[in-house]
Amino acid sequence: MVWRRAPAGAPPPAFSSMFRFFLACALAALTVPAALAVAGPVLRVGVERLDYYPFYVSDGRGYRGYARDLLDAYAASRGLRFSYEPMEIPDQVRLFLGSDRLDFAFPDHPAWHEDAKQGKAVHYSQPVGVLLEGLVVRRGETGRSLARVRRVGIVKGFVAQAIRREVQSGQIAVFESQSLDALFQLLALGRLDAVYVDFQVARLRLALLKLDGKLVADPTLPFDRHELRLSSRQHPERIADFDRFLLREAGTVSALKRRYGLH
Repeated sequence: MVWRRAPAGAPPPAFSSMFRFFLACALAALTVPAALAVAGPVLRVGVERLDYYPFYVSDGRGYRGYARDLLDAYAASRGLRFSYEPMEIPDQVRLFLGSDRLDFAFPDHPAWHEDAKQGKAVHYSQPVGVLLEGLVVRRGETGRSLARVRRVGIVKGFVAQAIRREVQSGQIAVFESQSLDALFQLLALGRLDAVYVDFQVARLRLALLKLDGKLVADPTLPFDRHELRLSSRQHPERIADFDRFLLREAGTVSALKRRYGLH
């Protein structure tokens, strides 16, 4: 057997292996907390399962649009993560107000679902966008009196304040659907007199459906101006922080609005 002397200054093989082991452990200890810090806490946002582009879209390809980009920009600036949970509006309202499952709701407004909010402390952000929601009718029927509108299609869960009095009196019958496209098709077929929807959403959606030659928004009929807000029952401090973000990053917000063609 021949013994070979290790070169001068070289650590013994056992020491070298042990050193590499402890070095790996030290690097792991440094790396894991950093990764966790980047990931941050996950906060759940209840969003509408609806194609309301350019404001937001929720379908099989996930949640996207102006609202998603804006909320993601805020989350990234604070080391947070938002988990978007699409659901029909009645479910969103029920879970947001009746349980702690959702940290936030979007979109929301103090005038929406007032009865369900009685006795609930809901905190709202400053507006992040504006909806002009009114009635889309068949071309050639614009400028008519509201008295001639009898059947209005509306997305299930929407609050049509502009025609609330007529609905409550029975002058207008409301037909609800989760599908805005289905409502437009019914209007084109003459089974509805109007569809209640945001005018920008209607313009883009009708062009996509190739119904823009048959249907058009009628601004002479009553319409609502709704400000879109982020709301929370559990995190008023986050709502206040989000408002600070909107103020300090006004340029980012404006750039996102321009990107999506919003005013």
